[in-house]
Amino acid sequence: MKSALAVVCLALATSLAFASGPNELLDPPVFTSSNGALDILMTAKIKPITLDAYSPAAWVYEVCYRSDATGNTCPADTRTASEYGGMRLQLQPGDHLKIRFISQLPPAPADDEHVQEMPEMLKDNPTNLHTHGLIVEPRQATPSNPTYGDFVYVLAYPKGKLPKVQMPGLDYTDQPLDYDIYIPANHPSGQFWIHPHVHGLALNQINYGLAGIITIGSVTDNLVRSNSAAAQITPAVRYVTLKDIQILSDSTVLDQADPDFCAPNPDPSDPPRNGFCPGVDNSGDEGGNYLGGKWIFSVNGQVYPTITLGATGEIWRITHASASRSYQLSIDDDATGQSLPFQVLAIDGVSISGSSSPSALATAVGGKFTPIACPPGIRGSSPICAKSLRMMPSSRIEIFVPPTSASQSATLLTRDYPTGPAGDDWPYALLAHVVFPPGVGRPLPALNVTGAAAKLLSPTGLLNGPVKIDGGRNGANISLQDASKFAAQLSPSAAKVFREHLAALSAPSDLPSAPCVALPPGHHRRIFFGTPSDNPDAFGLGYEEVDQNGKVVPGTFRDIQQFDHTVIDVCLPLAKGNKTVNEPWELVNVAGEDHNFHIHQTKFRVVVASSLGTPAVLVDNTPVPHGTDPCDGSIATWRSGACQVKPVYVFIPFSEVGDFVYHCHILEHEDGGMMAHIRVIPNP
Repeated sequence: MKSALAVVCLALATSLAFASGPNELLDPPVFTSSNGALDILMTAKIKPITLDAYSPAAWVYEVCYRSDATGNTCPADTRTASEYGGMRLQLQPGDHLKIRFISQLPPAPADDEHVQEMPEMLKDNPTNLHTHGLIVEPRQATPSNPTYGDFVYVLAYPKGKLPKVQMPGLDYTDQPLDYDIYIPANHPSGQFWIHPHVHGLALNQINYGLAGIITIGSVTDNLVRSNSAAAQITPAVRYVTLKDIQILSDSTVLDQADPDFCAPNPDPSDPPRNGFCPGVDNSGDEGGNYLGGKWIFSVNGQVYPTITLGATGEIWRITHASASRSYQLSIDDDATGQSLPFQVLAIDGVSISGSSSPSALATAVGGKFTPIACPPGIRGSSPICAKSLRMMPSSRIEIFVPPTSASQSATLLTRDYPTGPAGDDWPYALLAHVVFPPGVGRPLPALNVTGAAAKLLSPTGLLNGPVKIDGGRNGANISLQDASKFAAQLSPSAAKVFREHLAALSAPSDLPSAPCVALPPGHHRRIFFGTPSDNPDAFGLGYEEVDQNGKVVPGTFRDIQQFDHTVIDVCLPLAKGNKTVNEPWELVNVAGEDHNFHIHQTKFRVVVASSLGTPAVLVDNTPVPHGTDPCDGSIATWRSGACQVKPVYVFIPFSEVGDFVYHCHILEHEDGGMMAHIRVIPNP
């Protein structure tokens, strides 16, 4: 087995192999599992960094292998990574992700919007971890096994900073927080990410830099090779993590990010927006004076880096790790100004194949790209191509960039991205300089992609088969249906641990809850995105159940309200025999700005209304477009017919038991209340 130092050095050597200039894009440092586990020490802490001409104090994850740590301290050498751009955690299906997590964050800035609403709970800046996109257990700790799964209802405080008043339904600690997250053996290979998820502080903590990426398996796991020698060539793989941060003229970070920090589009007389847009004076519009500051859009923590492509092109694994802004990405040729085509390989950690019509595929990917005819240089089996990507917060998209360009150079950029009359206008900026290899004349290797959705949705797949659980310290991954039989075979002490593990898959049972009953045939859930009537400055979600005739089921309507973690908004049982249950949901945005639906612990399909005939594409977030004027965020205006909305229909398989959330992943909206508590229970 390689030493920890050798692994990190190898990762750095791999990154440096791309280098051809002083600001060549470097891959993030990587920590790799071995012998079925990745066991790391991770500390959230403050760190001075350099971005452009500024030196802000960012918040970063300091990471090392537990075997290299001394107690709860990482070594002060190259075995430890603490990059603003983040790190990469590399695992395999069947691995355990073990993290000893410590918070050393400073107090939350006093001007944090939600700290003022919940000062006792939030002023000392509690944090936690969420493994976004992984289909894993949302398990709570138990006395016998004091480790957590992907459980967002736990708060880690700096030592000695526990609040005196603690709310029900949450776990609090000022000690090291231990995670043990089991990756199912049939989990898809793909790209995911890790970030904090404390309600009221997620925006601020990600704005300051807290985010990294997770990869399961290899990018080649979903590529099918032909027998030709040329097709055996694998393009180099790049990791492209997009982050943004607003820095004032004195190098301080603007904590509560302002979407109006700069103008959406540059003035012709302005210098190029190479990795930033310049601050403006908005003090006359109840904003701030941001002159002299910059809104910086970094790639892997670098400002306007160079990406030098190899002779066989490159696979780019792009992660949107910004808190609220959206990106309209393209790679524009520097000579012609035309957007260059590329092949789309995967969305949100699940590979996709091109066996469907362009219009059906555009629906299935939630409008994240518009399929086009692939150029001759991309010769895979039914490849999917595009010229631009619409990425709202949390999206991951993997693409193959061919090594051809008219001028041998291009620019990765984001265009101005308006989100509606009541929304934000996310600004244009240049993100990276792309250099193409000269004289590429030979045929390119075919990238034949096998879509992973069909396997996930098969009768034995992770999202359509019998629901399994991780047996905790008993080391078993068994069907929930066989849990009682399995427990009876254990010793009394082992059975106690196992039963505690089962109980830990649900938060406190005394929380007020919606009825835990299955949807009747033909019924679906309707989720509203809008504004609470009692707080027009907040965000919230509403709910009702709709029957097979399109009528609202009496007694199920709840008007739009802010998130309350002590109330279970949706509760549902697994299907008969404790198999995966599949539910249709209708997402209705009654606001004048776009939202971005995300649900934990699963993936979902974006479908045409009342039809599953769209392609088997699985995502974990999807845009929910705004309605027409005068949509004001109220359900009443929508019911009157004045607010015209095109709903988004999704089909969600639930295969993990426990308590988790669904929400808008624009974190200004999530922190403002656009989130709900969901519980999945076993079927007796």
